[in-house]
Amino acid sequence: MANVGRTAGLIGAAVGVLAAGAAAGVAVERQVIGRRSGQRAQLEAEPFGSLRGTPHVFTADDGVELYVEVDELKRSRRPEPPAKRRLRRKVANPPEDLTLIFLHGYGLNMDCWHFERRDLAGIGRMVFYDQRSHGRSGRSPKENVSIEQLGRDLYGILERFAPTGPVVLIGHSMGGMSIMALAEAHPELFGDRVIGVGLCSTSAGGLDQVPIALPGRIGMLVRTLATPTVSALARIPDVVERSRKAGTDISYLLTRKYSFGSEVPPAFTEFVNEMIAATPISVIAEFYPIFALHDKYGSLEPLQKVECVVIGGDKDHLTPFEHSEEIVRHVPGAELVEVPNCGHLGLIEHHREFTAALLGMIERAELALGQT
Repeated sequence: MANVGRTAGLIGAAVGVLAAGAAAGVAVERQVIGRRSGQRAQLEAEPFGSLRGTPHVFTADDGVELYVEVDELKRSRRPEPPAKRRLRRKVANPPEDLTLIFLHGYGLNMDCWHFERRDLAGIGRMVFYDQRSHGRSGRSPKENVSIEQLGRDLYGILERFAPTGPVVLIGHSMGGMSIMALAEAHPELFGDRVIGVGLCSTSAGGLDQVPIALPGRIGMLVRTLATPTVSALARIPDVVERSRKAGTDISYLLTRKYSFGSEVPPAFTEFVNEMIAATPISVIAEFYPIFALHDKYGSLEPLQKVECVVIGGDKDHLTPFEHSEEIVRHVPGAELVEVPNCGHLGLIEHHREFTAALLGMIERAELALGQT
């Protein structure tokens, strides 16, 4: 059993890498980067997970309950946040009924939008939700684990929480794929209800050709073995979860390598680890195969009707920047933003650049809306 535990620990770290580019361990040995006391101080300085909205439960079309939070646009005499002041300078009459809907990636939860949630506050109503089987949402039936179902979930969220007024959709990784699925099923929404789209570190297809862990043939061999390996681990969840919670130096270093492209505060890595550790190995196993099947290049045309920005990092090993470039080739007129020294979780690592690009897209969308 000890050998199984050690093996599961190493493979568990690799499994986490597959899950949104982060390692599977959570309580890692902090001596690799910094001492625990220093990390605690950094976590207190940036209170990840502390931004909360009004909670709701939305029941998807197959009965799965999705956890939703809404940050209402509050009118007060307090000074407007910087993003709102900038928007008012750019747009003469910004709509007060704008809704922004944020969709997180594989293995994460709504809290990954911490910085964007903080810095875009005041622009409009903001809707965040945990995708099915993630975070505080209910578990999906295995037969309904698909990108298409995630698109149906998004449609339901939009209809329930933004029944009127303009909408901006912002998705990271799997969240961006969910937006593509919505465009495939409901192209009529784009250019009508949906006025802007932000696609962050995502892909429209071809992920089955991206090597894992190592370049070239060895990396492709790892990819070939990944699905049966993850499935096997899902059959011994107790052993895997114990190993994930134990953590190792190597899992911590893998987190940094596959999540980020530059030196980041240790608290950033810890924050990601906590989100990943909340995703059961069985959920990782169920969702992983759907990305090899993902192909939505033929569904991108509706995005030409709205303001669209595609943001990616030059050191993203999970959805390489070439995938962002390919999306833009299928969406003429979309803005392409390459962030230097940026990994898969650029929305955390280089949040200022991501927020600025998203704000620029929202400004252009509202300007266009005012001219119609």
